[in-house]
Amino acid sequence: MKSFKKVAVTILAAVMMLLISTTVFAADSPVKTSFNASLTKKTVTYTGKKQQPKVVVKNEAGKTIKAKYYTVKVKTCKNAGTYKVTIIGKGKYAGYTQTLTYKIKAKTQKVTLKSADKYTVKASAVKKSSKTLKKAIKVTKKTGKVSYTTNNSKIKVNKNGKIVVAKGTKKGTYQVKVTVKAKNYKTVNKYITVTVK
Repeated sequence: MKSFKKVAVTILAAVMMLLISTTVFAADSPVKTSFNASLTKKTVTYTGKKQQPKVVVKNEAGKTIKAKYYTVKVKTCKNAGTYKVTIIGKGKYAGYTQTLTYKIKAKTQKVTLKSADKYTVKASAVKKSSKTLKKAIKVTKKTGKVSYTTNNSKIKVNKNGKIVVAKGTKKGTYQVKVTVKAKNYKTVNKYITVTVK
């Protein structure tokens, strides 16, 4: 019976110590004071220059917090893409962070084709040999690389930008797609029609 009482007292003492230590730890633990961060602009368009996001941070009452109470962490924002903006609290806001997103959109570029929109070739002209069309495709006011694709393997564009209709091409209407692609710019597609009749 005595041994049972000793065990009970020992268990009770251990529980009391655990409660006391937990209470002390909770009292000493810092309380994370929150804030509300926002960006003056969430989306901008590529300009070729750095466009770092401007951050506004307010406390729970809606009052702007001084910059000394937080740090803004973000990569250099120059190229088109989506960036993470992390606001890290300092001082009385230490331990609280907030992450936002900032986007730089690809720029629209103007592309002009100095060529006809439509070409016509007689089937008799490509019956025995290939035919290279006289007027070459010239792409102006562009940034980036130009490529050509067609919906018929017998119609191609050579290195000089001239359309070549291969021998034996059947009658029909075909399409040449001119694509201009560049980093930080929206891809532009232009179309030229070639009719074999």
